[in-house]
Amino acid sequence: MKKLTAVFLAALMLMLSLSLGASAADTGSEGKYIIRNPYSDVDWDTWQAYKVQLHCQTNASDGFQPVKDFVQECYDLGYNAVAITDHGTINRGWTEKPQLVPIIRLIKYERTQLSEIIPLTEEEYAAYANGTAKTTNGEARTGGMIDIPQGIELNAATPKADCHLTGYYCDYGQGLIGVYGDYETPSAGVKAAGGISMLSHVGEYVYTDKDSADHVGQPIDEYYVNKFARLFIDNAGSSVGMGVNSATDAHTRCDRILYDQILKKTIPNGVVPWAFTFSDSHSESSANDAYTIHYMPELTTAAVRTSMENGTLFGVSHYSNGYELNGWKEMPEYDDSMCDDVDWRSNDTPVVTRVTVDDENATISVEGKNYKQITWVVDGNAVLRGGTEETPLADALTFDVNKYSPEYFVRFYLVGDEGICYSQPFVIDREGVEREPVEVPQTNDISTKLRKLVTVVDTLFFKANIFVKLFKLIVLGYWDGFC
Repeated sequence: MKKLTAVFLAALMLMLSLSLGASAADTGSEGKYIIRNPYSDVDWDTWQAYKVQLHCQTNASDGFQPVKDFVQECYDLGYNAVAITDHGTINRGWTEKPQLVPIIRLIKYERTQLSEIIPLTEEEYAAYANGTAKTTNGEARTGGMIDIPQGIELNAATPKADCHLTGYYCDYGQGLIGVYGDYETPSAGVKAAGGISMLSHVGEYVYTDKDSADHVGQPIDEYYVNKFARLFIDNAGSSVGMGVNSATDAHTRCDRILYDQILKKTIPNGVVPWAFTFSDSHSESSANDAYTIHYMPELTTAAVRTSMENGTLFGVSHYSNGYELNGWKEMPEYDDSMCDDVDWRSNDTPVVTRVTVDDENATISVEGKNYKQITWVVDGNAVLRGGTEETPLADALTFDVNKYSPEYFVRFYLVGDEGICYSQPFVIDREGVEREPVEVPQTNDISTKLRKLVTVVDTLFFKANIFVKLFKLIVLGYWDGFC
């Protein structure tokens, strides 16, 4: 009897030990959530929200307006910082005539009319910068507007599709004609020159029928996901993100899906590209279609760069075409009519005024204005929408991470009568769990080979051609040496 009792107790102790061990292992493998807040550095009480345009053109490439008129238009619209990104043409400052690329102006003759390039005077720029300039209506405005230096739209004049990206803060890409599909070379070039870059309206490259609504709600081909994820990984710290909503969003409506797929490849490799929105404006009537709201301690060009690098910004657009995400079918129907018939000049778009992360309870809370709905996105799927008959808005302004088991990230967007506002992704980690890197193959497409060929041809027949040099000197008024 004693032996049986001893055996029973030993077995009981063993089972209890295994049970406790399993419980401890489960807790270790599923420790509490850690939320990486992209806005953790923002002091919501002292930092200001600045309206910024990161992608627009003048008649120096394929816009309708000269610098003088376009800057006034942006000032009237309340911008605090503007990056002029003409095709293949570096912005040398609003008081300087840019080094033109005639073939680009000629291709877009119906827009440019090869009209005069009119920069600002030093006095005019100073008035815009310090906010003493008047609006077109003769009114005063609060705060100044600064010029983001050395903006350029790279991969200029690519055939078949627009394979564009924008560069800033470095002297790279002047006159560099684009190669179809080659985002890699200009991204690496900007990084080597000490600048930063952002992918533009990628949907124009991914889809030949870029304006079709047929793609909405469908995942993007893995080829493109790998191509851009690899680009962000290889150029980390310089290639800061991609556009997710451009102009009226007709050809970028699926770029949010691509963005979410990319995040699931880059996050395990320690890289988080940010989401940007911009007007890509070529005319006065499109200058306010989309822009970014940056939270910064001061309005300087250095602060804008830091904000772009760290993601202390929100993407804002007056337009959102179609359903937002590949998980929309599982959600209440998205009311895209909220973005119809908007006043494109209005600044009453949805805006976030505060984000609060509770690390202990793993919650994210949002405050803002000008919105009627909030949607939370987990790993590329919309999981909660507040402001509907099913879910009151107040019930969705605080998101409980524990309820939805995210593997990679959470982000949200606000929708109101005048448009939509996108947050940056909040990366979600587990305490005590190290995230394993994932393999992201090189695409090695033909564009890289084409780029090498074009570089050789350009060097031999154009950059070192004395006749081309003389043409530039005599006709265009500048000399750029032999390299």
